[in-house]
Amino acid sequence: MTSPRFPISHRSARALAVTLCLASGLALGACGAGSDRAADSATTSSGSGLSLRNSTPGPAPTPTAAASSSSGNGLSPLSSKAPAATPAPEDKQTKEAWSAPSLKFYNEDTSVWYQDDSVVNTDAVSENGNIEGYRTHNGMCIGYETRDISERIHDLGLDDDTMSSLLVPVTDSVISDYNETGRETLDLVRDDGGTMEGYSVTWTGTFNYDDGTSESVEGYKFARAVGDAGLDFSVEIICSSGNNVSADQWHTILSGIRIEGLKAGKMSS
Repeated sequence: MTSPRFPISHRSARALAVTLCLASGLALGACGAGSDRAADSATTSSGSGLSLRNSTPGPAPTPTAAASSSSGNGLSPLSSKAPAATPAPEDKQTKEAWSAPSLKFYNEDTSVWYQDDSVVNTDAVSENGNIEGYRTHNGMCIGYETRDISERIHDLGLDDDTMSSLLVPVTDSVISDYNETGRETLDLVRDDGGTMEGYSVTWTGTFNYDDGTSESVEGYKFARAVGDAGLDFSVEIICSSGNNVSADQWHTILSGIRIEGLKAGKMSS
């Protein structure tokens, strides 16, 4: 099996953009190292999300963080001309606006992969989410971490288990013949409550290049939706067939991620 074509220099002139349309229809935006970009709403976008470009491996980056902003307005103040009255409980609920949580995301272990935003097309994603690109040190795999925070996710009315199950399949537009070969529940990503439970899948598929050629790929994906926080979070790695990271390496990647400001808990009560 030859090494994958996308990390090798003779592919460097070929840039390929793909749409990152998650199962819940999120449009994801860019988040560079050390940025504090917000993700407070979600829209559907046809913008590109991933591009396969060669880059020279650099030193492992320092941990980065991206924080969302709060957009809630709370209860509207009563007019001074209105008679003093205590609203009924249902009125309070309808007037209460959802406030986006203030979350920060850190990647604290770069032993398997390092941040390389050249593998993501940061110019083609919306401002309603975040995406960071990664590349393994051996050059055989690329990947990305995405997160979206929005009131729309909060208001879906689905339980976390259902939303996470819908979010975890690989839906990148350049991947065809997707086959999920395994699924499990992992609780390795850290948050303020300890660890965050989510679904992890192993998968195989075909990566379709813009020149009409293709190659077999395999990888992992982890996903967790947290309805109370309005959060969709996922991590994906794509490797040339036969060069996938090991389960231990995948667990190392997930264990190196920490979310500050969140206590996700179990997916189902």
